[in-house]
Amino acid sequence: MLYVDSIKALSKVLNSLSKTFGKSFTETRLKPKFQAMLNVPDEQYDTLIQSGQSALTKAIVPVFVSGVLSCYNTEDDRKQLATFLQDTIATLAVNHASMDSIQLAFAELHHNPTYHELLLTVLWNGVVDTSARVRIVTANMFTLLSKNIHEGLVSSRIVPALITLAGDEEIMVRIATVPAFGAIIESTTQKETLDRVYLQLQHFLDDPQYKDELSMLVEIIRIFGVVGPNTEPKFRDEFILPRLAAIAHTNNNTSSRNRQSEVAMGLFEAYSALSCCFISEVQIRDAMLPGLRCLRQDLETLSPGHEVVVSSMIKDLESKISGRERAASGASLASIGDSVANMGEDAKSKIFNRLGALKDKSSASRSKVTSMFSKKK
Repeated sequence: MLYVDSIKALSKVLNSLSKTFGKSFTETRLKPKFQAMLNVPDEQYDTLIQSGQSALTKAIVPVFVSGVLSCYNTEDDRKQLATFLQDTIATLAVNHASMDSIQLAFAELHHNPTYHELLLTVLWNGVVDTSARVRIVTANMFTLLSKNIHEGLVSSRIVPALITLAGDEEIMVRIATVPAFGAIIESTTQKETLDRVYLQLQHFLDDPQYKDELSMLVEIIRIFGVVGPNTEPKFRDEFILPRLAAIAHTNNNTSSRNRQSEVAMGLFEAYSALSCCFISEVQIRDAMLPGLRCLRQDLETLSPGHEVVVSSMIKDLESKISGRERAASGASLASIGDSVANMGEDAKSKIFNRLGALKDKSSASRSKVTSMFSKKK
């Protein structure tokens, strides 16, 4: 665990120290000390990093980045910073080590818009890296960088990079882009950008090559649950809810119990999150309830405990619909009453006379019908 508050405080102290004693002190004293701590002997390289014992997986990395390397902003300083970030990402990724240290370093720099272009350049180098592990980690890093950044950079730099990764030859790289696309949906309002993201998610769901890719499907369901409550209602109503209903229906007919179980539990989490949203009566009736009923059918055998919760959700939604219908009916009757009350006496008299005539006509008709079936004496 990396203690964020302590890292921030120590970085601030080192930054002040560097600026107080000058660049020469930083270059000759501070940087060499950190570089020595971060250096890993060749014979211990794999063992230390993979086990998490190397300084590269510790708080030293974000402290060095935000407290020392980013203290000065000359072209050479920025080059050193970018090189360190890029090398650290590659080293940790290739050795399957924890990425917490470099993610926290990115997060600290991300607070300062001055470094947004630099961070995007570092990640673009990861997009074209020859290692699939580096490309996977790069996709994950875009999830962090997609929020609280100028929308122009999202459109011109982040989305193109993610679309490139979404077409990667390695399926795990493509799957790793889904959370980043979700982060963009949550954070941007530009229609053109959102349309490109929606199109990519639609491709993941509709392309036959992903038909048997359970990991891709489960990740998309998870992201729908994450972004659903925070996205624009139009996308939720016209894309997320109908897609979840279709997935739930398909899952009813899945022969693989393992696949059925994973998808069902993903749907349960997604619907649980979406149940907190305001959803129109039409969408409840046409998308939400059909999907939940299919899910309930799966959970009856897969997880009876979860089935009880889903049944309760269905009951609540059905009550909402019937409640709104009763309210609408009551409002309609009240409206009629108000209209009659506001009429003049002549108009009221005409209406009541007409109703009386209709009543007399109805009584006469009933008498006539009765007499037709009466037994003659």
